[in-house]
Amino acid sequence: MRSIMLMSTVARARFLLLAVVGLLIPACTPADSVRSYTVPKATHKTTDPAAQASTPAEAGEYRFLGAMYPAEDPVWFVKFAGPGSALDAQVQAFDEFLASVQFPKGWEGGPEWKLPTGWKDGPTRNAMGIVIRTVHIGSGNPPLELTVSQARGGVQGNVDRWAGQVGAPTGPELLAKYTRSIKTADGRNGVRVDVTGPKNPAATRPPFMGGR
Repeated sequence: MRSIMLMSTVARARFLLLAVVGLLIPACTPADSVRSYTVPKATHKTTDPAAQASTPAEAGEYRFLGAMYPAEDPVWFVKFAGPGSALDAQVQAFDEFLASVQFPKGWEGGPEWKLPTGWKDGPTRNAMGIVIRTVHIGSGNPPLELTVSQARGGVQGNVDRWAGQVGAPTGPELLAKYTRSIKTADGRNGVRVDVTGPKNPAATRPPFMGGR
């Protein structure tokens, strides 16, 4: 009888233990279980200056318009250089100016011309003994400036020099690309120059030669 009661007590104790364990199991489960996530990779534009930078100035940003008289051995030079966008708007007026040029007193007497609408005579300057006549164009401050001067230097040498001022390629093979023949109002031969490049011609002051 005594053994039966002991077994019954043990059985009750085992039952109570199992019940308590059953109640404790949910409480022991972590409230915040470890979970994994797939985080999408952020996309953004690069801030690397080397990747974003472009050339300092696109080819053709600057333009040089010029003329030389006479075509065979120039002694008179017309120079009109600056930002391409500004000169683009003045091409027609520039050609009107060239069409009006004449030398009624011969080469030594110098050129005369008529100014297109909006162009004004500027001051005369002297550089290294060379007289430079100026024409001011536009309302900018300072305005665009065209210069007319007398000097020496062949067509090829001056075209290469002017092309170099705007950072354009140079060489005899490019002469036909950069130049064309023109006539003055009194029938004299001249050469018109038109060249573009990425370099600001005002940034450097090359040694004086011909069209400077």
